[in-house]
Amino acid sequence: MRVLAAILALIISGIVPANAQEREGEFLYHVTTVRAAPGELENLLNWIAEMKSSSYFDEAGAHLPFVMRHSQGDQWDLLSITPMESWTKFHSKSATRKREKAAEKFGDKLAKGFGKVAFAEDHFAFGPPLKEVMREYADNDFYHIEMFHAASGKVAELFEQRRMENAYLEATGQTTNMIFRRAAGSDVDVFTIGFHKNLQAFAEPSGANAEEAEAAAVAAGFKNRADISFYLRSLLAGHHDTLAVKVE
Repeated sequence: MRVLAAILALIISGIVPANAQEREGEFLYHVTTVRAAPGELENLLNWIAEMKSSSYFDEAGAHLPFVMRHSQGDQWDLLSITPMESWTKFHSKSATRKREKAAEKFGDKLAKGFGKVAFAEDHFAFGPPLKEVMREYADNDFYHIEMFHAASGKVAELFEQRRMENAYLEATGQTTNMIFRRAAGSDVDVFTIGFHKNLQAFAEPSGANAEEAEAAAVAAGFKNRADISFYLRSLLAGHHDTLAVKVE
């Protein structure tokens, strides 16, 4: 009955999920994927903990990064998401000066960490409000991260497909994903993060039966439930999945 009510609400309100404002937005984030130098992952994790416990981020006027550690999937070891808010605010004279002063003061410690990295790729993305990302990161320890490279001319359609899938997930009682869209940097056009309590919660099946799931897919804008994956694949030039855990 609850699934049916959710499907009816979806049909009445259109394909936008009820919590859409919590799942996407205009807040700017600096996203970095990092591969540790051979044999240095443990030391890199210790360095991150050391930096987070220091006064560096406070003196730099920066929010602590949300750090996730690869469990299985893609080739990076760590994903770091650092709030920027906007280009204008981040690059203001006062903010820039604070970062420069902190970098000068902590130069040796920063260099120590950079020496433990074999590869790092920067990406800048617009995503959900900071308070929502903070809440999800604090409440959950397991993450499903999907990075999408859109086929030529398909970026907007890919973003809309991600919204449609969130509508389907919400209607069937599953966890919806936060959606981030490219602002600059790497060639990832859209990426999503599903926040889950643990692996068991991630693997837990939907409470919807086959008929309800089919109806939810159609209400979300798909031809049928099978079309969810087929339609997504038709929009992609590339796709990477990763399961990750929290780095305290």
